[in-house]
Amino acid sequence: MTLTAPAAVLQTAWHEIRLSWLFISADRWTTVFPATCFVTAAVVHARLPPSEAAVALVSGALYFWLFVYEHTLANQLVGVEEDRVNKPFRPLVTGQSSIRGARLRLNAVRVLFPVYGYCLGVLEWALMWQLLSLLQHEYRWGRHWLGRNLYAGAGVVAQLAAAWEMVTAMSPDAWRWIVTLAITVTLLMSVQDLRDITGDRAVHRSTMPLVFGERPTRVFLCAGFAVGPLAIHHFLMEPAGPHWWIIATDVVLCGWSLLLSIRVLLARGREQDQRSYRLVEQWYTLALAASVYTLH
Repeated sequence: MTLTAPAAVLQTAWHEIRLSWLFISADRWTTVFPATCFVTAAVVHARLPPSEAAVALVSGALYFWLFVYEHTLANQLVGVEEDRVNKPFRPLVTGQSSIRGARLRLNAVRVLFPVYGYCLGVLEWALMWQLLSLLQHEYRWGRHWLGRNLYAGAGVVAQLAAAWEMVTAMSPDAWRWIVTLAITVTLLMSVQDLRDITGDRAVHRSTMPLVFGERPTRVFLCAGFAVGPLAIHHFLMEPAGPHWWIIATDVVLCGWSLLLSIRVLLARGREQDQRSYRLVEQWYTLALAASVYTLH
């Protein structure tokens, strides 16, 4: 059956949307979902009318879809052999995308993303993210544990600053959230490397568990997740006032972090470490969801 031109266009568009989801789905809890929560916080803070708020949220979600799509395409193109061991479900390993096709899509996104960022008034943050991506994937920051962690922390700044400024002017309170979460992520992001030790060793990547040892890394992360609630309380929750909903959020985030402190030390093995990392991603999303009613 021969498709009409409009039907063929729609089919191609749907294929590209579906394929992009396959590339980004594992990273949705660190990008699209939490960043859109911060867009929502900016919308509430700016008191936008419903129609403008809806446009801002849809525009923001699309921006962060492109944000993470560029990252995942670049990351997976340089990590195919590692992914055969650590993440065999990824499109370049399963054959759902060819290497050539992924490169073409990456080139297209590298043009489209900053243009779209310019249209939303956040070009500087889009370019910052692209520079970080080049350092990470083309200039081998990703091969060293310090570069990996700095990439994650600086990426939080590029992500959340764009989320806020595409809606309204930056405020000291917004910066307080951005800096607190960026430092937290920089210090604790090595939790993702616990699940990937086998593949990282196979490709000679320098990660905290491989450089300092798995047990010292787990002890460091355990201490970080145990102390983390103090920073979250002091910098994020306490300034919002002694309201019951703020106290409840503080307790939930604290309990979640203490659970992670125990898990990274005692719950070992690839499946357990993968679950711990997913809990970190969900904690990050929950924290940014709380910004909606703490940064009003």
